[in-house]
Amino acid sequence: MIDKGVKYIKTFQVTSMTRVGKRSNSVISVATVEDLKKTMKEKDLYLIDYKEINPKEVLGKKLNTKSLVVFSRQLSTMIAAGIPIIQALDMLQSKADNKRSKDIFRSIFENVQKGNSLSDSMIAQRGAFPDLLTNMVKAGEIGGTLDQSLARMSAHYEKEAKLASKIKSASIYPAILAVISVVVVLLLVTFVLPTITSMFDESLMPASTKFILGISNFILDNWIALIVGLVIFVFSARLLMRVKSIRIEVDRLKLRLPVFGKLNRTVYSARCARAFASLYSSGVQTLDMIETTGRVLNNTYLEEKFVSVLEGVSRGDLISQAIERTEEFDKMLSSMIFIGEESGSLGDILSSTADYFDNEADAALQRMVAMIEPIMIVILGVVIGFIVISIMQPIFTMYGSVG
Repeated sequence: MIDKGVKYIKTFQVTSMTRVGKRSNSVISVATVEDLKKTMKEKDLYLIDYKEINPKEVLGKKLNTKSLVVFSRQLSTMIAAGIPIIQALDMLQSKADNKRSKDIFRSIFENVQKGNSLSDSMIAQRGAFPDLLTNMVKAGEIGGTLDQSLARMSAHYEKEAKLASKIKSASIYPAILAVISVVVVLLLVTFVLPTITSMFDESLMPASTKFILGISNFILDNWIALIVGLVIFVFSARLLMRVKSIRIEVDRLKLRLPVFGKLNRTVYSARCARAFASLYSSGVQTLDMIETTGRVLNNTYLEEKFVSVLEGVSRGDLISQAIERTEEFDKMLSSMIFIGEESGSLGDILSSTADYFDNEADAALQRMVAMIEPIMIVILGVVIGFIVISIMQPIFTMYGSVG
């Protein structure tokens, strides 16, 4: 159980100075101002100024899935073996394989040493840990099942990493084929075509050759502007994706795309079922479980939909009913949740449902790749064939006039 007397961690923006007069700014998480001053003294720094800030204002880069798996699996194993949590955290930070993970694990170790709970120490790491993991850890601390909660999370992130790896692997071949296609077309249009057509009278060229030659001249005359335009487009797109309304619409379109939309629904259904199963099995309250699941789907549109799910369940609706009303998940998800609610075995059914959707997503990926490859090859063949015909037509025309 968590000690109710434990102080909550605060985050401070600190300005300090070394003995030689060098100033620096940093963000430090401690329980009190007195602890902050003590920390500065231990680091042999002079505290010039400080102010308390919201940790969300200084969100750092999240730990990658591999680091989350290592953190959850190793900590779970050591706690289950009876190793005190402070000693376990010390061993964990000493074995971290990269600087960022090592710094975060060390910070958690120091915060827990000061009497803070593990979950509060993780929250203080400015967004390094996802909400799902911190909520699961908090539930484990309250219920005295921290090792089991961490074990569930390690299994959860291992499956997430496996699915992400499959998606990445399935995308490699189409991506390489697309890049090669673009390069081949550009080489034909900008180098091969102008070299050959320069020997012919442009007025005698067929329409297809003139069209391709026009594209070639445009690219050669404006290639700097095209590159600058592409950079501006990418930069602008990244800025626009920070606008919530635009991000919601883009995430909504992910579920409407032909072929890919169904695959995305399957992936999100698996992610939803797995998050539900982990949180429910750890004793997290229903409303907290729904709120947390909405945030970990990595889809802003679905996160907004989960607000209505939360409202529906808070009014007394079944989870299955509220999920079904969103009309954004695979229908089997709501059906299986309903069976679990009626039978009283929701946790087990959610786990098996998540495994089912994982297998479905894997099969859908294989089908998608099997379909995309021939389509891309056909498109590439048609484009290159059109260009080659446009190049050869003036030659045939010249031979015909000579004959």
